[in-house]
Amino acid sequence: MSEAQSAILAGGGRFGLFLTALVSEGEAAAARVRRVAAALPALTRVTADRLGEPSLVSSLAFGAAVWPRLFPQPKPLGLVPFEPVADGPRRAPATPADLFTHLHADRHDVNFALARTLMADLGPAVRLVEEINGFQYLGGRDLTGFVDGTENPSGDERAGAALVGDEDPAFAAGSHVSIQRYVHNLERWEALALAEQEAAIGRSRDDDRELEGAAKPPSAHIARVVIEEDGAELEILRHSLPYGTTREHGLYFVAYCRSPRPFRRMLERMVRRDGDGHADRLLDFTTPVTGAAFFAPSADFLRALV
Repeated sequence: MSEAQSAILAGGGRFGLFLTALVSEGEAAAARVRRVAAALPALTRVTADRLGEPSLVSSLAFGAAVWPRLFPQPKPLGLVPFEPVADGPRRAPATPADLFTHLHADRHDVNFALARTLMADLGPAVRLVEEINGFQYLGGRDLTGFVDGTENPSGDERAGAALVGDEDPAFAAGSHVSIQRYVHNLERWEALALAEQEAAIGRSRDDDRELEGAAKPPSAHIARVVIEEDGAELEILRHSLPYGTTREHGLYFVAYCRSPRPFRRMLERMVRRDGDGHADRLLDFTTPVTGAAFFAPSADFLRALV
């Protein structure tokens, strides 16, 4: 049975480090990326042992545009570039990226050490697009003050939501990855009364209780992203974390999925207004500024690249 990359199913560490990069032109760059990718599972374990932090885990994912340059295998089913979504002024943009690296651990310094080694090994084979350091906030809350990821699957359900199975056997234990960086307008958010904030989310702030009836309007965030099809709720496995400085801050959103479809359905329902004019009220207070899609193959796939 194939083994998933270690960051995908692991419980979230207190700190995350997220890198997006473009692969340089030429076969030499592609070959170097393959060598570094093959070594990442072992490098992660060695770094964790050396620094005494067993919680350190990693994953590396590849975009649709770069896949044919790196691998002889056909692309995984459903791997396509991120498609922007727009409805008037509400926009979820697509931004360029070939590689996505996700590290998390209970210590930021351990993430940093692994990321520094990884980027040195990649060298001129890539150009860094963005590096974001995330952190757990108030025991698992978003910067808005509300619990983040309440609907996340747990236990054995995590693999069922995140990992490819028999539907694409060549890529079993891999995962489709979608990322977005959101910038919050906390001044505007914090100007709302608590009841208005709770109506925008669809949950109570202090005890994370789902609102009922008229208290949860159709524009509430959870009313838009909790979707049932054929009697089953669409699931994604989130590894999102708050990030930023006192000047710019928000949420770095990461979704691992067995198929890219659940994430796309949720995003479209957030951005696009329905026939009654309802869209996600939360997007009045936070703005997606990046968007990219990748596939994180199994650890076995990576190790076989040597």
